[in-house]
Amino acid sequence: MFENPFVKTLAVALLMGIFLVDMGLGLFDIFSSKSSPLPTAFVLMIFAVMFIGGMVFYEKQGLNTVSSLVAGAFAGFGLSFVFVTLVGGVQFALGGGISALGWEQVISAVAACMIAGIIMIKALSHKLENHSY
Repeated sequence: MFENPFVKTLAVALLMGIFLVDMGLGLFDIFSSKSSPLPTAFVLMIFAVMFIGGMVFYEKQGLNTVSSLVAGAFAGFGLSFVFVTLVGGVQFALGGGISALGWEQVISAVAACMIAGIIMIKALSHKLENHSY
């Protein structure tokens, strides 16, 4: 479907821009309401699942037990943070938050995140291509 490199890159940039802005709106909502968009039990369950999955993944990659536990904890925390901020952003948007901020600001933020996301992807792919083992 996406055989054209321009269309692929544009689709990735657009999705990344939307996700980054959604996470930003989620952080804004969390800090303004001073509460989590999800109950603590759900956040803990998400962390537990991601922690176990991350630990097993890093253990299979050859890390020792302690290192895989630490890496799994970081993965669990990071992915829980991403999930909670994404949910917060969706709740903020559905609650009329985008109208309060203004569509122009949100679209500008998506455009800026699209540019930043493509720069990060290109820099990372360049770094990985030049990395020797």
